[in-house]
Amino acid sequence: MKKLLLLLPFGLFVAACSNDFEVTAPWKEIPIVYGILSPTDSAHYIRIEKAFIDPVKSALDVAQIADSLYFPEDAITVWLERADNQSRIPLHRVNGALEGYPRNPGVFATEPNWLYKTDPGSGLSLLPGKKYKLVIERKDGKADITAETTLPNNFLILKPNITDIVPRIAFASSVLTPIKWRTDGNGVFFNVTFIIRVNERNLNGSLVNTRQFVWEAAKNIERIPVTVGTDLYEGTVGISGNSFYNFLAQHLNKPAANRYREFSTCDIILDGGGKEIKEYLVTADANGGITGAETFPNYSNISEGYGIFTSKNRTIGQGIRVDGITVDSMNLSSIADTLGFVK
Repeated sequence: MKKLLLLLPFGLFVAACSNDFEVTAPWKEIPIVYGILSPTDSAHYIRIEKAFIDPVKSALDVAQIADSLYFPEDAITVWLERADNQSRIPLHRVNGALEGYPRNPGVFATEPNWLYKTDPGSGLSLLPGKKYKLVIERKDGKADITAETTLPNNFLILKPNITDIVPRIAFASSVLTPIKWRTDGNGVFFNVTFIIRVNERNLNGSLVNTRQFVWEAAKNIERIPVTVGTDLYEGTVGISGNSFYNFLAQHLNKPAANRYREFSTCDIILDGGGKEIKEYLVTADANGGITGAETFPNYSNISEGYGIFTSKNRTIGQGIRVDGITVDSMNLSSIADTLGFVK
């Protein structure tokens, strides 16, 4: 029995991983599908490939032949369908390398990097909370390949309170600063990212520059599995002040003697990903370890073949002030006391 190497790039919350699947039917074409929908994206891309066994050539050699990785353009038609009204729009084949999405070097051929993209002129606007279906029609009479996902609804950030007239957040040494939010059942795993803006000024107060930093403060945070309201779930994470100070110390040097720094506003970006990723991880956990199954069953929500079709959403809390308590604490900390911040 031959083994076929498949690579599924779980890009949002799960690091890319490779899996060996035992395939018992040589020459059977195996669809491979990967896609993440988001209502905040202006264009939507789906990767659709195929896999098969060559009884003579090495799978690694075949993987370097681009024609072996993709369906011929006239072999399939790809649609994105909204489940509640069956409205459809077509996806067109494009070379991802020319769209700014080159394929990473590795086992598989990198050029061309065929993807299926929604037409920018289609007027498609994905709606949070709605179910969408991927439909791949095959021209050889075989059954359609399908997958479904429901987009997470917009998230509600509770802490810090972004509805305040001047929302504030504070980071104090080893104290945990809580970030709390609500989500529907379709948001499961979350990343919390800060956009931090720092002003640097001359001693007379004139602005020298404003620098912006992206801080990935927390990753792969799973929401609480029980509801806290009508069909709502809570997510929460505590972020230590020291982790904030360490981030700043890694990106800022001591300022010149005639300058000082102050915090401008910051934004909190909350990215939440679909339940299909959760189901994948549950499957992996249930069959791993010393008591796990002999053959590792790989999760897929594609009707035929392998892959994941899932969704995500994003909410941004903007214009948040870093409280003066943070500066007081920083100036008492050996991590950040030389960075020159004032209130």
